[in-house]
Amino acid sequence: MNIIILTENDQLSKEVYRINGDRLTHLSNILKLKRNDKVEIGLLNGPIGIAKIAGINETEAELEVISINPIIEKQQKIDIICALPRPQTLKKILNTCATMGVSNLYLVRSEKVEKSYFHSPLLDESNYTKFLIEGLSQGKRTKIPKVTIYKKFKEFFENHFDETNKNSFCLLAHPSSGNYLNCLSSIPPKKIILAIGPEGGWNDYEINFMEEKGFVKFKLSESILRVENAVTAALAQIELQTQS
Repeated sequence: MNIIILTENDQLSKEVYRINGDRLTHLSNILKLKRNDKVEIGLLNGPIGIAKIAGINETEAELEVISINPIIEKQQKIDIICALPRPQTLKKILNTCATMGVSNLYLVRSEKVEKSYFHSPLLDESNYTKFLIEGLSQGKRTKIPKVTIYKKFKEFFENHFDETNKNSFCLLAHPSSGNYLNCLSSIPPKKIILAIGPEGGWNDYEINFMEEKGFVKFKLSESILRVENAVTAALAQIELQTQS
């Protein structure tokens, strides 16, 4: 953890928060902090600041916020459309999306997605939020990605995408493309929507459908990547192209 994320559920008073579990373990066992030591914190969906450890024992710690930094808004927003992966892979994707500043994660059905994946308990917000929080702590971010689940491929595009797509630059990672990201025309400084397929890839219908919606195909690597690796690679390449 590079920052300790604090939520409304942790709040005791205006400036005092109580934490336990993994965050407490990190303070005491990893950072080896004690009473009156200071630690960097982030308020969920809010600013980053510094807190003083007002009290700590084996079961909980109380943190008193002593300073807050102004919120710096990120200029470019990135949304990801991802074919729903198996639960263990999804945990990694949730973590990565939060770490690397994704705004929205849309989990959709693809022909090559197992129907059973949609019955996973992990898809309950109360279960997947933990992995988003872990990612925020790693990336020193506080804005939690919004996760939306669509059980039908066309349902997402017909009922939601046209509104989402306004003023967006749409990218489709696919190994059949002959162009890497740096071969495309410069990526405009506006919202980017990135589509990542399942382990077996999108089928021809899905690819053609997205291209008709304005998606531009690009190649991530000569290697065939796992979904979680593809997400990380694509986000890193987009950051390189847009920040250089």
